[in-house]
Amino acid sequence: MNEELHRLLTRQLRKLSLSPDQPPEPASWQELLSRIDQAYHDADQDRYTLERSLTLSSEEMQTLYQRQKSSYETRLHAIVGALHDLLFLNDEDGLYLEVLTARNDLLYRPAEEIKGKTIHDIFPPEMAEQFLSTIHKALQSQTLQVIEYNLNIPSGSDWFEARIMPTELMVNGKQTVICLVRDISELRRSREALKHMATHDPLTGQANRKLFEERLDQALSRATRTGHAGTVMFLDLDRFKIINDSLGHAVGDELLKQVTGRLKEVCRTEDTIARLGGDEFALLIEDIDSKADAEHIADKILQRFSAPFFVQGHDLDITASIGITLFPLHGNDGSELIRQADATMYSAKNAGRNCYRLFSHAISQRDQAAFSLERQLRRAIVNDELFLEYQPQFRLSDGQLTGLEALVRWRSPGRGLISPGEFIPIAETSGLIDEIGLWVFHSACEQAAAWDKEELEYCRLAINISRRQLMHNHLGHSLAEVLAATGARASRLECEITESAVIEEASVASHNLLAMSQLGLQLAIDDFGTGHASLANLKRFPLNRLKIDRTFVNDVGRDPDDEAIIRATVYLAHGLGLEVIAEGVENEIQKGFLRETGCDEIQGYLCGRPMPVEQATALLRKD
Repeated sequence: MNEELHRLLTRQLRKLSLSPDQPPEPASWQELLSRIDQAYHDADQDRYTLERSLTLSSEEMQTLYQRQKSSYETRLHAIVGALHDLLFLNDEDGLYLEVLTARNDLLYRPAEEIKGKTIHDIFPPEMAEQFLSTIHKALQSQTLQVIEYNLNIPSGSDWFEARIMPTELMVNGKQTVICLVRDISELRRSREALKHMATHDPLTGQANRKLFEERLDQALSRATRTGHAGTVMFLDLDRFKIINDSLGHAVGDELLKQVTGRLKEVCRTEDTIARLGGDEFALLIEDIDSKADAEHIADKILQRFSAPFFVQGHDLDITASIGITLFPLHGNDGSELIRQADATMYSAKNAGRNCYRLFSHAISQRDQAAFSLERQLRRAIVNDELFLEYQPQFRLSDGQLTGLEALVRWRSPGRGLISPGEFIPIAETSGLIDEIGLWVFHSACEQAAAWDKEELEYCRLAINISRRQLMHNHLGHSLAEVLAATGARASRLECEITESAVIEEASVASHNLLAMSQLGLQLAIDDFGTGHASLANLKRFPLNRLKIDRTFVNDVGRDPDDEAIIRATVYLAHGLGLEVIAEGVENEIQKGFLRETGCDEIQGYLCGRPMPVEQATALLRKD
């Protein structure tokens, strides 16, 4: 039998496409041929090559065998040893005719227990049927057949690949096959690892967008068959970018892992949690009965987020905004459901964050308009469609011009002037306010430097700093770079920060306000009275001025309570050494009352509307 087996091997090695460790490449194939040739040489110094053997007839092979009978066993084992595989010769009924291997540790049973037995004697019924079916397929098609199977053996290997090739050999009137079996346990684990990497988020270990979309498509198919409902939720963390930028990416990454942990506490094991990127998560929950069930799950998520996250020594209060869409109620297209949930999440953010919203077509239309405006705003920044106007500020005691406030404006080629009340909220929710805020500061500094070069007199130029900007630890450094680049004098500039931002983000704000003060910038609290802060709280910050919000000024002459608040604010601010300016002054009654209370300055349409730079420059020259 060995001479026939050797003949079959030498004629079919190339067809089997095998090498010691990997699919054959020219170099490794030549190495294998060299090792087989060396086995010939070591056996009897006869330099027959494998290519010569492939051309021999059966009669010539028999003559060769008679001459070199003692070397066949050596050659055969050299081939099998070089391949590191198990080699079996089976007939069409699965009977083991030969068992050869250099790796006895890979055998399911000892070789002496296998030879002469059938596949059904060795393997469990299901696996035996799989092997026998593949043998028949190889014989019927006269082609190589490959199967993978799982089998636990003492060595610890568990996955194998069998390559089954029909032969020309007949034994007892039955056809035969060569079966070469390789341990692919490590290869299989590598495949699974690569597959996991391709479908899962490396940070949280949860599904990525690709896998989420695949599972959603499968869920939609099941829902169509069963009639059961499901939900897609789109979740975005509120203020995550501020935490990530101010405390560092290591803290941000750990926070995302903890967020994942809390989502897993709410969801079932069969539900899909996916991280789509950044701080965006998506949930796929099947087999729910109604929208009330989806809302109940969203409520539970918000409740779990109500407790602070403890990350690297920081107690972090983080909330989430959630958009919910249902299938089949809102559709059966996966991409559309994700888009709907995403748009609805932005509606939740616009509603104040830390809440959820259920998709409706009204929300969809509104948010589509918001998305469109956001895209236009992004283009506006690139295309220099933004510009500044300047509103004058005057001293009440003598009517002297004391300063101007720089206000951003947007002129769209298609729509004309777009109100700040329309695009500023979009800039804040999208994060574009960071870029716009820095542009405003830079442009205002350039203009201040130009006015100084012309030796025009003004006390200060006020510039708004957004809440998001105030949360960046590097804000002071960024402003210092702008001052150096433009040559603007810091003492001529005043940064206005909203009251709520200073109070609610006190730890980071305090750091940045101190850095700004050290640069020589003046600091003012904008919209004072709307953030429920007391002057006692504000006195610990290096402030120069309070700006009374227009909502209090509007009702002067009509609301005694608002008048009382203004009087108290002016009195206490002066006691703390702060100057007071009131905005939104539109009539003489308001102006007279503010003068009576001792308010230092006013700003509003009564004194002057926001004006283009040419008009502002002319005003300074006149003054």
